Amino acid sequence: MSLFDTFDDTMEDNHDETADHAEDQITAVFGNVYEFFEWFRHFYKRRVGTPVCKWRDDWWNCPEAEYRLTALWRSWEKARYDPADGIALWWRDYADPTMSMLMSPTGPFAESHTTGQPDQPLPSRIPPQGRFRDERED
Repeated sequence: MSLFDTFDDTMEDNHDETADHAEDQITAVFGNVYEFFEWFRHFYKRRVGTPVCKWRDDWWNCPEAEYRLTALWRSWEKARYDPADGIALWWRDYADPTMSMLMSPTGPFAESHTTGQPDQPLPSRIPPQGRFRDERED
């Protein structure tokens, strides 16, 4: 699996024609933040449950985490259309600061006891059925 597995190469071919309407042309790869995170967590492996790196496997039960990860997902959906440096900038400007804040010992997961190993995807529980809807259907 690659970070670019979901990149839509067809957008590059039509860039000049759609430049003025690029925002309207974006079709989401993922239907919701949970789908995005289930994919993303395989690229963001960390030892969690230490004094300096916190995580919560039911992250979707924490409003701040869900809101931050939703913003991260939506920014990724836009960044993937920039084949030059969109994803690199996304990592630097969005993913790293968002995940650092969430995993900080003073962040929203400070009291969490979820543990995980650095060679495993970040822990994530399955949310209750119906918790996330497919936003592409809006």
